[in-house]
Amino acid sequence: MRLKIRTEILLLMLTALLVQCGGGNVKELSQSIPDSVLDWEVSEEGVSYDRETLYGYMNGGAEVYLAFDFQQVFVQRYGQGGDDEIVLDIYDMGSSQEAFGVFSCDREDEEAGIGQASEYGYGMLRFWKGRYFVTIMTSGEYEVAEEAILELGRVVDKVLDPEGPEPEIWNMLPANGLLKERISFFHSNINLNNRFFIASGNILHLGPETDCLFAEYEVESGETMKLLIVRYLDGAGAEGAYGSFIEAYMPEASESGLAQMEDGQWTLASVQNDFLSIVFDAPEQDQARRLQSEIRFE
Repeated sequence: MRLKIRTEILLLMLTALLVQCGGGNVKELSQSIPDSVLDWEVSEEGVSYDRETLYGYMNGGAEVYLAFDFQQVFVQRYGQGGDDEIVLDIYDMGSSQEAFGVFSCDREDEEAGIGQASEYGYGMLRFWKGRYFVTIMTSGEYEVAEEAILELGRVVDKVLDPEGPEPEIWNMLPANGLLKERISFFHSNINLNNRFFIASGNILHLGPETDCLFAEYEVESGETMKLLIVRYLDGAGAEGAYGSFIEAYMPEASESGLAQMEDGQWTLASVQNDFLSIVFDAPEQDQARRLQSEIRFE
């Protein structure tokens, strides 16, 4: 009996420690979110959505989040008494890698200096920190809400997880010419096509079990080469995806996986162990070979 009680106590202590280290779930976090920011006040009680109910919140956009390890989102709305409102979304993505991933797939604006990385433009703030991805946006004139949006972002930043690591696969990227703000991490074909369209069909056999890293590299001409690295469960998965890609995307490729496309740019695909790497939009074939040769395979 004593052993059972001690075991239960240890489990409770471990659970509490995990929650503390992880920053708590979105419901617990909501208790630390202010009811007002500047002259904006909470206009209605906050709501949480999980994987089963997310479609009820964002019909048409849920797939982007569900392609990652999305857990929950907490939504809080602020108003000034009129029709304009500020909407705060705090997404628990399960891990810092997944939070970085969903942030990285849609970067367009200037860094805002909030969280581990952020961007702000035209009334919308996006940032990630630890396992959380956050958006704060206004439905009205962004000039009116801009100061409150950024202040709310700074407040939320302070109550989130400690900083977490980027995906390990990031370490494979060659450093020379890398545009760090153009790196994206994801798993599925929908995320790839949102970032760089290859084909409507899933010719690379992407899914929850694949880790994908997409990066851009500046070359002398001012153009950018693109590099896609995909980690599969095993070598057979990588080989199968390679064959599918060659057949559908560039059947004219040589045995080395190299082909010049209709626009004159070069594409180079290769498999090494569990990884498939593809260079797109290389101005010269030697540039494609050099970039691929510099990948730091694990």
